[in-house]
Amino acid sequence: MFSVLIPVFNHGCFLRQAVESAVRDPLVGEVLLADDGSVDDSPAVIRSLASVYAGRVRDITGHRDNRGAPARLNQLAAAAAYEWLAVLNSDDAFVPSRFAVARSAIAGSRAEFVSGHLLVIDANGRGFGRKRGWHDPEYAFPEAIPAPAGMHGMPAWQEAFRSRLLNQNFIATTSNMLFTRSLHARLGGFREYRYCHDWDFALRAVFDGPVGWCPSYLTLYRIHASNTIAEPAERVRAEVAGMFARLRVEVPGLAATVSRQAGLAGNTYLRAA
Repeated sequence: MFSVLIPVFNHGCFLRQAVESAVRDPLVGEVLLADDGSVDDSPAVIRSLASVYAGRVRDITGHRDNRGAPARLNQLAAAAAYEWLAVLNSDDAFVPSRFAVARSAIAGSRAEFVSGHLLVIDANGRGFGRKRGWHDPEYAFPEAIPAPAGMHGMPAWQEAFRSRLLNQNFIATTSNMLFTRSLHARLGGFREYRYCHDWDFALRAVFDGPVGWCPSYLTLYRIHASNTIAEPAERVRAEVAGMFARLRVEVPGLAATVSRQAGLAGNTYLRAA
């Protein structure tokens, strides 16, 4: 069974779809919600959903001040009842049967972190794109990084995955992440980054141990006017540069191989910072 973690901020118009996409899956044991100081109708929608789906949907908000998504995710993870956790941003939704697919990817592996493909939708729920991990990169990967091939448990596959993730965030969003409570605890949870807490967590996860990949669509990823990705690029680049400076100090072997060095050298966020 899985615990679904939904941090909520001003997404009342999308929240019901998000929660219902989770509760309809029989492998979801609980859906936990925490409001982060919304000024729209999100708190009322949360109360309604917790009432309609009593026993499966819980509001654990506590104080409704604005703490940021990383802090709320850590709060939600600490309250989860199950070992496997899945993040769902309150403006996104899950694809039907995504947890059966994820369970198959997890079975028989040592992975504690799994992600997959995304379908991109607009504010009205209309599809207009896809994001298939490294198959649909933001920009071309350096030639020195081999494409991940073979089983995801193999060392060569893991090395290619790490090197490509050093180059760019092809996982794209926390809604594309499933991970264990044990991994979250070992990593110390999500860090207080506004734009790159997802990338930072994923990088620390792939250097902690083996990761898995689902070559299937798992999530509907919504792009709309109030996404943080629409905020000034200079702020994003500065935060990413600071994140990598910290990781270089903290993560042994971050640039220990030719492919990892190529990934970092070709990272356009670092070159532009």
